[in-house]
Amino acid sequence: MGPGLVTAFADNDAGGVATYSVAASKFGYQILITLIPITVVLFVTQEIGVRIALASGKGLADLIRERFGIVTSLIIFILVFIVNFGVILQDVSGLKSALQLFGLDYRIYLPLLLIILFIFLVKSTYKKTERLFFLLILFYLSYLFSAILAKPDWGVIAKSIVVPQGKMSFNFIYTSVAVLGTTVTAWGQFIIASSLKDKKLTASDMRIEQFEVVFASIVSNVFTMFMMVAVAATVFQNHLHIGSAAEAAVAIKPLAGDLAGILFGVGLFVAGFLGCAIVPLSTAYAFSELFGYEGSLNQGLQKSKFFYGFFVFQVVLAAIFVMQPNFSLFSFTLYADFLNSVILPVMFIFLFNFANSKDIMGKFVNNKLQNIILVGCGIIITLAVMAGLVGGLLHLI
Repeated sequence: MGPGLVTAFADNDAGGVATYSVAASKFGYQILITLIPITVVLFVTQEIGVRIALASGKGLADLIRERFGIVTSLIIFILVFIVNFGVILQDVSGLKSALQLFGLDYRIYLPLLLIILFIFLVKSTYKKTERLFFLLILFYLSYLFSAILAKPDWGVIAKSIVVPQGKMSFNFIYTSVAVLGTTVTAWGQFIIASSLKDKKLTASDMRIEQFEVVFASIVSNVFTMFMMVAVAATVFQNHLHIGSAAEAAVAIKPLAGDLAGILFGVGLFVAGFLGCAIVPLSTAYAFSELFGYEGSLNQGLQKSKFFYGFFVFQVVLAAIFVMQPNFSLFSFTLYADFLNSVILPVMFIFLFNFANSKDIMGKFVNNKLQNIILVGCGIIITLAVMAGLVGGLLHLI
């Protein structure tokens, strides 16, 4: 147990919290209808990713390089880097906003936290790093208590999860696709495959890891629901407008009490810190694997210079932008997460190709039902992205 749970909760990073908050503030409980379909897509893609990684003993980026060559690898890396850097900007920005919420000078504490994170990763091993991530995940309980303190109508919530509410619009589809893009990510496929390899798990661990990704997908999206409920029951119900998770935490305080707002802020801090670790690691893993460098949390800085160097490059570059006094990426959060969704169909092509290769999968090759589900998810996501693009263009006009 470990990689699946960490990856699923890392999808609820600071950028994710921002997207869920903005979506719930715009559409209230109506946005809850996205939870079940997104959960299904999450565990379908993660299960296939786990199966590919354990059957092959390789990371996803390794397989892309070996099967499609360096040119395709370079194109994929550029796409992943652009998308991931947008997410890293959100996470560092979220960490900055959380520090400001608690009256801490981000000019001092933000660089300090990032330095501590880097030192820990360099001096630690995968096993110790995973334990830290488990500890951080416990703090997501703050969203449960924040939702309870908001005193929502749980009957309406239950109905909204399974029965569509309100009017369908291109703007709603666009926002829903952004919610999908922050939950089901391309970087999630890279990090879970590389984490399984780093943890030295094999095909003998297949059953437990398949169970883990299904369990983790459900539990992490239950906490997504709590985030949405806390905002919908307060901000949306009182017709307020927010552009970030930090603004949501401030808005919740007078409506549901100081404790609810504080707990929401604590959740944002933890989500930002977790995201600042996981997402740059994902890109660093992809960079190392695609170009044949050593890259592992079980190796020191001397053996994995390019791996840790690329991690530092991403975080420092993001921090340079975010340290500017008036910088806040949260106003662009839906755009960044929508971009995540745009490249998902590309990742589905790789998953389909690898999962149907007997050379790679052996007895774990996809069956007909798994192919139907995977292709169905890919088609639905592609159509949703196209509809979302129309909605985004109409919104701009």
